[in-house]
Amino acid sequence: MMIDPAMEEDFLKLAADNPGMLCSEAPKEILEASAADAEPTKFLENFFATGYSGWLSLKFGRQIHPPQDRIDRAIIVLWLRAGLLNTDRILGRNHDEPNQPFFSDEGLY
Repeated sequence: MMIDPAMEEDFLKLAADNPGMLCSEAPKEILEASAADAEPTKFLENFFATGYSGWLSLKFGRQIHPPQDRIDRAIIVLWLRAGLLNTDRILGRNHDEPNQPFFSDEGLY
């Protein structure tokens, strides 16, 4: 499933404004889009990078500018998590950690 280009800006704003979003709160559209392709689209890269950067700022209480390789790794593991969350959603299974921050990469490596 592709994200409607008209909605991309809204989802990027959602990521920027809600870096503490929980896995249980992740938008269905993002989960579906994450599971639809063999690698993250440019939009999903931007979405996860935005949320991840915001989550780091929340975690440390100040603006954080991680190196690009750290952001790239986080994008991949967050995208993989989103695909797994989508599978759980489709199968009606509860995710192991619904209260885990969606944009956190802790414990995913």
